Amino acid sequence: MNATEDRDQSIPENAPAFDADLHAMPHCKRCNLAYLPNKSTSALKLTYCSFLCELGDLGFSMQGLEHMQRVPKEVPADPQPQLVAAAE
Repeated sequence: MNATEDRDQSIPENAPAFDADLHAMPHCKRCNLAYLPNKSTSALKLTYCSFLCELGDLGFSMQGLEHMQRVPKEVPADPQPQLVAAAE
């Protein structure tokens, strides 16, 4: 005799609708997993489930973007010889 044979295998009619709860939760744009926005480590909590999904999808994080600084463009040392060479 198996230890689980005496268990009731029927599903109660008033079982909670877990599938409905999962469909109501937001899904991550990158991995498509359902997640709780208040548990997300991403700055874009309603879009990504974690910092890693945000970084993987965008290529940068929002916190990194806030601290990013522009690199100044390098100006050619002597632009005049280039213009003369192009005219000849």
